[in-house]
Amino acid sequence: MKLIIVRHGETIENANHISMGHIDGTLSELGQDQVIKLGERLKNEKMDFIYCSDLGRTKDTLLEIIKYHSGVPVVYDEILRERGKGIFEGQPRSAQKEDRNLKGLDYFVYRPESSDEYKGESFEDVRTRVSNFINYLLKNHDDNETILICTHGGWKTTFMFHLMNKPFSENDSIVNFKNTSVSIFHLSKNRDHTISLLNCTKHLETEVSGTNND
Repeated sequence: MKLIIVRHGETIENANHISMGHIDGTLSELGQDQVIKLGERLKNEKMDFIYCSDLGRTKDTLLEIIKYHSGVPVVYDEILRERGKGIFEGQPRSAQKEDRNLKGLDYFVYRPESSDEYKGESFEDVRTRVSNFINYLLKNHDDNETILICTHGGWKTTFMFHLMNKPFSENDSIVNFKNTSVSIFHLSKNRDHTISLLNCTKHLETEVSGTNND
């Protein structure tokens, strides 16, 4: 099956280097422009089903896509959430980095401490979610279907590592997925998975009617 995986638009928190895991986040002015352009790029794509993270920044991004695909079923699911940042939710990213360095832990092994409200996760925790989701797709969708997935940068990175059966130690394989980037993966029941497009943002180079691009 064809998976079109997109990251949400830029948030105010992204622009201000604030850690966002399971908080909703708010699209910035630039992010709002990005998602309009993303929606126009995808308006003629065939879509049989849509899955979206249940967080605000992904739901707001998806609004600009589904207005061109109003008849397509949509499921909002926490399995597609970004890695949980625990006690560092809403804090400067530097605070999480300082804690990780203090504990001497690798970036992918490190799990922030959970708070009363937010769970802290390692990338291996996210990988478990990704694996479960892939197994769900293979069980519940046919090879000829096209699925749109609206999610987060860290989730996309974990998805790519897992799909290509690579350990996190292969740091040269890390892709910094940009806001509203489009990636296309091909999933097959025989596990012969492939990638045909990765981290593409060509739609951001175009102007949108009625949008201030200054």
